Amino acid sequence: MHHQLLPITAPLGRYIANASYFRQTVGDFCAFKLVPRIFSTLFFVIEKKQSLEMCYGGTNHKFQSNSIYAFGVGNLPAAFHVTSEIEVILVQMHPGISCLFHNDQAHIFTNQQFDISDIDQNTEHLNEKLSYADSLALKWQLIQEYLIKKFSVNFPQKYGTVAKAIDILRKNSGHFPIKRLSEQVFTSHRNLNYLFMEYVGFSPKKYADIIRFNSFVNLYNQNPEILSDVAFQYGYHDLSHLNKDFMRYIGTSPSDYFENFHSDVNNWCELDHLKP
Repeated sequence: MHHQLLPITAPLGRYIANASYFRQTVGDFCAFKLVPRIFSTLFFVIEKKQSLEMCYGGTNHKFQSNSIYAFGVGNLPAAFHVTSEIEVILVQMHPGISCLFHNDQAHIFTNQQFDISDIDQNTEHLNEKLSYADSLALKWQLIQEYLIKKFSVNFPQKYGTVAKAIDILRKNSGHFPIKRLSEQVFTSHRNLNYLFMEYVGFSPKKYADIIRFNSFVNLYNQNPEILSDVAFQYGYHDLSHLNKDFMRYIGTSPSDYFENFHSDVNNWCELDHLKP
C-alpha cells in the first residue's frame, strides 16, 4: 500500500487536520484495524477494481467506485480490508468541522458512514471530474476547490467554546478533569456537554477517553516499552482497564493489536496527528 501525505492549501488549514492519498496495486492485500476516530472524514474513492470493504461495529460496508463517503467521529471497533487495486483520498477534518459540511448536528453522524456522491450538484460534478482527472495533483486540486466552496461559511460563535476545550484535551492527551475543563472555558458542565454533542458527537468525557486511548496507542507504537509503565502515564492504573478499552474500541487485546497490525499505514495516518 502506497501512502502519501497531501499538502493543504492555506484557506483550508483551519478546517482540515490531514489529507492522505492511498494507492494499492494489483495482487496486493492490506488489512488493518482503526483506533477510535476523533476526526470526521471524507473518503474519496477514485478507483476500485474489486473489493474495498470496511467492518464497522459488526456491520460490513462495501465502497463503490467513483464515490464520496462521509464518516462521523467513531468509537466502534472498525477495520479495513483491501484486496484489490484501489486509489483513494482521505480528508480528515478538525473536530466540529462536520457541522459546516453537513449543516446538521454532529451526533447524527457519530459512528455512521454515508455515501454523499450525489447530495448536491457540486458533489456530482466533482465526482465526474475526479474520474477523468489524469494526475494526483489535479485530483487533489479539484477536491480542495470543492471544499473551499463548502467551507465558505462562518463558525457559530458558540463553537469557540468547544474549540478551546478540544485544544486543552489534545494538549493533555485527554487526561484532564472534565469539571475543570468547564471552568477553563467559562461555561457550565451541562452546557459544555450539550455543545460537544452538537459539534463533536460525543460528551466531553467520552471524547477525552478516546483521545487518551489514541494517545497511548500512538506512544506505545513509537516506543514499545513495558506496557504497564506506558499505560500508567495515560491514567490506566491497571492493565484490566486498558484491556477493556482495547476490546471496547478495537475488538482485540493490546498484544494482538500491536503484534498483528503494526505497519506504516496502520490507522491510515490518524495517529500522526496525536503526537505530542
